[in-house]
Amino acid sequence: MKLKIKSYLKNLTPYPPGKTIDEIKRELNVSGKIYKFNSNESPLGPPEDVVKVIKKLAGEVHLYPEAGYIELKKAIAEEWGVSPSAVVLGNGSDEVIELVFKALIEPGDEVIFTQPSFLMYEKFSEIYGASIKKVPLSSAYTHDLEKILKNLSSRTKVIFLDHPHNPTGSTIKRENWQKFLRRVPEDVLVVIDEAYGDFITDPSVPLGIEFLKKGFPVMIIRTFSKSYGLAGLRLGYGITHSDFAQILDSLRQPFNLNILSYKAGITAIKNKKYLESLKNLIKDGREFLSSEFKKLGFRVLPSQANFIMVDFGKKAEDIYKKLMKKGILLRPLKAYGFPTFLRISIGVPEENRLLLKEIKNLL
Repeated sequence: MKLKIKSYLKNLTPYPPGKTIDEIKRELNVSGKIYKFNSNESPLGPPEDVVKVIKKLAGEVHLYPEAGYIELKKAIAEEWGVSPSAVVLGNGSDEVIELVFKALIEPGDEVIFTQPSFLMYEKFSEIYGASIKKVPLSSAYTHDLEKILKNLSSRTKVIFLDHPHNPTGSTIKRENWQKFLRRVPEDVLVVIDEAYGDFITDPSVPLGIEFLKKGFPVMIIRTFSKSYGLAGLRLGYGITHSDFAQILDSLRQPFNLNILSYKAGITAIKNKKYLESLKNLIKDGREFLSSEFKKLGFRVLPSQANFIMVDFGKKAEDIYKKLMKKGILLRPLKAYGFPTFLRISIGVPEENRLLLKEIKNLL
């Protein structure tokens, strides 16, 4: 074929997703249980009432879902104290991020994000021909807001900030957010990606909704993957000013949510008991593993997410490979620029203890 592909797509590479349990079993020839500490999924699995809804709907998958998804929008709006018109839904939060590119980015426009951060900011920038500005983390492994402001130009359209940051789990204090947002021009959108926002326990760290309600040009991105155990259903949403949300909503594909994710989302967001149980489990597990790794002499970065980032020094790659052979998966961070660190998702207590035991055995 002699198709003329867009020149700026020539070096585009696919997003490298975490491997599934079946893929790992095939590749490692492991028949026992696989322990996934590498993908930041909910260790509790999906809520029981969501499973019941999905089973009930199995006989209805030949039907199209409601195109406007109004009941889910209402449920999300009620959760955050906003109008349903401020909510935009996506097939995963990835699609909501792409809608921002569709609405705002023309080839040559600038997009700013931290290096490293969620890879899809870069992927969509490449797909839509945006000029990319990557700002390194500060010495404290946090977003360097001052450097981000210095990188602003007349061509800047969007700033993406994952908060808590992935892979460090770091956050930004309220006073720093306020100083930053006051200096961002009104025609620049600040996307606050709160994929891990439900796991913040520090009262000095705010959620983005606070700044949206104060009128700042922000958009909050959320997902049902981490907090509600629905990663496999691909369901995310954004909250922003209603006029902009309506533009984004007009850009999404019709029926972008399937009937299972739509109904599951309505059920999940009303299940406060599940969310509180998960948040408590993550908080306790995060504190336990952080404390135990520090006792072993390893550096653990402060985290407000459902994972921790641990510096194992020269032992990192050896620990990663040997644990993988036992069916215990951690996330190496060499590709992120941290060759001595491993990222560890928080599991249920018995899984956390097993991981610690196996690492002690290796040491």
